[in-house]
Amino acid sequence: MLAGRRYRLEFDFGQRLFAERLGGICRSVWNTGLEQRRAYRRRGAFIGYAEQCRQLAEAKNDPDCAWLAEAPAQVIQQTLKDLDEACRKHGTWKVRWKVRARWRPSFRFPTAQQIPVERV
Repeated sequence: MLAGRRYRLEFDFGQRLFAERLGGICRSVWNTGLEQRRAYRRRGAFIGYAEQCRQLAEAKNDPDCAWLAEAPAQVIQQTLKDLDEACRKHGTWKVRWKVRARWRPSFRFPTAQQIPVERV
């Protein structure tokens, strides 16, 4: 059985800005991915996690989307996995947008090696 752990982190000012930036990028990827899935469904087609990840890798190389490169790939991929799971579980049309007013910035690192932890 896999077990996850949750930690409450206290950031300094620079870390807080970076975490909010990561959260904003994840929110944007979620909303863009959801809109893309809905557009495909309107046409009677399907797009899944693998295709969206491939397109995301291409978008990171686009100069207009250079801000995507600021976030670690695993964080963005985890957001797309969460979107894929939500769409499979509830259907594309019942999944909600992540609106800034009612959403707290959040993101997940799937591997512990990504985060150096210092016990205080």
